[in-house]
Amino acid sequence: MATRSTEKRPENRHRFKTFSERLSEVNIDVVHRISRVRDSQDIDTHFGEGVQKWKELNCTQHFTQFYKEVCQKCSNYAQVVHHEASLVAALKTHLQVPDSLALQPLLDLVVQLARDLQTDFYPHFGEFFLLLVPLLNTQDTDVIEWTFTCLLYLFKFLWRHLVRDITQVYSLYCPLLGKDHKPHIKNFAAESFAFLMRKVRDPSDFFDFIFQDLAKNPDVSPAQRFHLPSSF
Repeated sequence: MATRSTEKRPENRHRFKTFSERLSEVNIDVVHRISRVRDSQDIDTHFGEGVQKWKELNCTQHFTQFYKEVCQKCSNYAQVVHHEASLVAALKTHLQVPDSLALQPLLDLVVQLARDLQTDFYPHFGEFFLLLVPLLNTQDTDVIEWTFTCLLYLFKFLWRHLVRDITQVYSLYCPLLGKDHKPHIKNFAAESFAFLMRKVRDPSDFFDFIFQDLAKNPDVSPAQRFHLPSSF
């Protein structure tokens, strides 16, 4: 008679982390440069250091072209501030190159530019958000991870500004919750927006705004859209 093995099977400990859990693990060192710039315009920049790093790590034609466009505009903080519009435009242009082999460095450099510009980067958030989300429509797990990481860092830098402009941010998120998007995109949108909603100090005006939107789109409730608990 066969005896039943008493050896325990290994447990499957893998668990998908929520947006808030992943965000709490993002370790950033935001350098407040404003007071330092008064004394020196020549301090190094995260963006400039990143450009030089990726020049050695990514020798593709895609990144080489980007490097040529920005290398003379980011050697110090004064240059980054002066060429802000040009650097932002270059990143936006190259992020839209089909099948780019430079996505990883470009996504990292979006984060580095946000670290340098801080509050001044916020006006560009919406444009980058709309460029980054389509990158998640892929089967390439590396691209998904790079993009999520980029978005998480931007949230870490800018969440206070996003909370203050919550109604405008809402308009960015709603299209992501439609049936045309994959589940991991809808989950990211729902969890990240719910995170912002919980930061709103006085949500009454925003709830009024949501109810007005609900009146126009009655098929889906806000709680269903953003996975909010009933006690929110």
